[in-house]
Amino acid sequence: MTGSKTTLLGRRIGTNERLRKQERVRKVKHGFECVWSWFKHRGWILAVVLVILSALAIHNRFYLQRFNPLELRHLQYVEIEGNRMLSWEDVMQSAQVETGMLMSELNADSVEAALAQLPMILSVKVEKKFPSSLYIKLHETSPVLTVLSEGRAMIYSEKGFPLPYSVATAMRLPVMDVASMEHVKTITRFLVEMRNSDAELYERVSQVTWSTEDDCMKVYFRDVGFTALFKGQESNKDQFTLYKSLENGFTKDLQCAGEVDMRFLGFAYIRNYDKRCVNG
Repeated sequence: MTGSKTTLLGRRIGTNERLRKQERVRKVKHGFECVWSWFKHRGWILAVVLVILSALAIHNRFYLQRFNPLELRHLQYVEIEGNRMLSWEDVMQSAQVETGMLMSELNADSVEAALAQLPMILSVKVEKKFPSSLYIKLHETSPVLTVLSEGRAMIYSEKGFPLPYSVATAMRLPVMDVASMEHVKTITRFLVEMRNSDAELYERVSQVTWSTEDDCMKVYFRDVGFTALFKGQESNKDQFTLYKSLENGFTKDLQCAGEVDMRFLGFAYIRNYDKRCVNG
């Protein structure tokens, strides 16, 4: 007959509980024996390898501190979006990027700056994607005005640089006098601002010249008989709205105007008013 056992607190331990406890002890002992058996046969090899690696790491800790995991990755894929005029090769060459180069040597900001210098690029976004890809999104320039010189038409972009477009496209754009070439960038900025503010007003522009006398731009619209003067270096966004208001509210007065000066914020000044027009 088995003697009863109790805990330190005097609680009696039953037979089933005692058997479960013995089974747990047996499993722990068996597990330890298996681990010890594995270590005697194979585990000691792993221990030796770990000791050697630790010694090498301590000895070469200076080189480990300089280790860059990015040097293990190379550029494999380049995705380019928005290149209508520029070929894939043109973009890669201008960005000074090539597949196979180290990702650690690839700087997205430097690529953006290099591509932004191209006359045909208005804006660019560059993004490095893990693990080995580069994404380039381009916004190319568009034609803004045409310059006629010696029977030839040259189209200029938002940045004031020439673009390769057809003659048919050139004939649909506002024309700038070749004598105003030194102000081409100012005039293109002005027309871009007008196009963004009021596309319908931009479509009505027939010709733009630079007035040296008034130090401003003279704009000729297709459907009116007068010339409009706008500021050269400052924003004209509010003046475009004012000009449309004048057309809608003072149609009869504008019919007799020679020039409408829009250089003053909040109001317009009519010059060279034809009194004979009023008298009929």
